[in-house]
Amino acid sequence: MAVFDLSYIARGDIPGNVKKEISEIVGDCYKKFGERAPYKIEVHVFDTEANMNSFLRQEKFKLGIPYSRSDDSSPCTYDVLRGFPRLLIPVDRLANFSKNGRAGAIRHEAAHTVLHGSFEYSIFQIPEDCKHTAAVKGIDPDKLDGIFFQLTQGIKDHEATRFLVEHDFIHCQFAYGLDWIRPSESDKTSWMLAKTSRQARFIYESALMRPLLFANPLLSLPKSTRAPAEEKLQLGARIEKMIALLGETEENKVLQVAASIIEVLTEDTHNNVDAAFHQLMCLL
Repeated sequence: MAVFDLSYIARGDIPGNVKKEISEIVGDCYKKFGERAPYKIEVHVFDTEANMNSFLRQEKFKLGIPYSRSDDSSPCTYDVLRGFPRLLIPVDRLANFSKNGRAGAIRHEAAHTVLHGSFEYSIFQIPEDCKHTAAVKGIDPDKLDGIFFQLTQGIKDHEATRFLVEHDFIHCQFAYGLDWIRPSESDKTSWMLAKTSRQARFIYESALMRPLLFANPLLSLPKSTRAPAEEKLQLGARIEKMIALLGETEENKVLQVAASIIEVLTEDTHNNVDAAFHQLMCLL
């Protein structure tokens, strides 16, 4: 059995039952990850997202790193600021998820610490030819940075989901996906506003790649006892609803780009991000 240093730090007023739930989920999944588990992991459990952001702000200040709050929809996250991975779990955000969804969210971030738990996976650069193409098409550089960030998150999410499926954490990932991917009526309004502008349309359609990439390893599972049939149908319906409002032409374009991204993915995260961003430019 792999030997690793796993410690828990509670920050704020954390109920005992919540501490127990989190410790059991985390301990179990790292044991199943075996030799792939990092040699050292810290789990920081915060009572609120605000306290987590304050902690990260202070940590970056100590290291001389500018703080900027990332637009990340994940209910919990991880960092490598201290040279080893730390799971950061805000209890108030997780409270919006079902029990299985919470387990899925925590395991998803734990998978990231295995696959992306070093500094090199925090450093990605937009390919120069993609910058040129975006500039020619009138995309602002700061907007392109945001699109690139979302795509890197989507690529890493795909890798994490695939890794969890390989380790038989399947039901919880379906639960997490169903809790997270929830198309709403406001999406229709957002799309109606976005589709009249090339830049806004590119931003909107690019953002769809993250849930599509997250869900792909689950929806690609063959019919078997490993893949829960009802949840698979539900998640597929959520994805279909999410992109159907684009209209047939744009929907087909988004699906084709997503398929082309998935086709070029390998085991190398940096190559995956680079290849995927080149495919993403086809949305312009």
